[in-house]
Amino acid sequence: MKTGHAITVCALLLGGACAGLGWWFGQPAKVVESAAPAETQPDGSIIVERRPDAKARPKHQTPKGATVERTGEFTVQGTGLKMDGVLMPCPPVTIDTTLIRNPDGSKRVIVSSPDGEITRAVDIPVETAAPPPEPPQWAAGVSYNPVKQTPGLWIERDIWRVRLGAEINQTRQVISGPTGIEARLRVGWTF
Repeated sequence: MKTGHAITVCALLLGGACAGLGWWFGQPAKVVESAAPAETQPDGSIIVERRPDAKARPKHQTPKGATVERTGEFTVQGTGLKMDGVLMPCPPVTIDTTLIRNPDGSKRVIVSSPDGEITRAVDIPVETAAPPPEPPQWAAGVSYNPVKQTPGLWIERDIWRVRLGAEINQTRQVISGPTGIEARLRVGWTF
């Protein structure tokens, strides 16, 4: 194998390793949810008790291919109806809910009640209705000098407003002449 080819192969392997490490370390940490008690807020609303159970199953049918993310059960006591000046109590109503993730990545909420008919339900996505996701922080690629016919590899990472990068190139003074290696570090400001 010629020296120039060996350098190119090494540069490609180094670039691939850097890209793989960048991807590996760029993954978000997995969130582990533990049990938490219910909390009543000043406005009377309740932050629901959290009771993790990996084997929990929804009480209603889920669409084929959907993944169950959360299931819950709520019991509501109505305030009652006033009839002839007497407050008539309403029976408690239980509502079962399930949050599912569809194969396309979108999420939906399923609701049902063993005590009655659901007459209205609205699912309002908030997180995904927000601004678009942040752009990727890593970039990697190949470069080529068409005049000297030499390849190279580069990798960059954005940290806040600073862009850091490294580059390794094959160099040559004349087209058919001997080759060498040039390494560069880059620091820039994004705007």
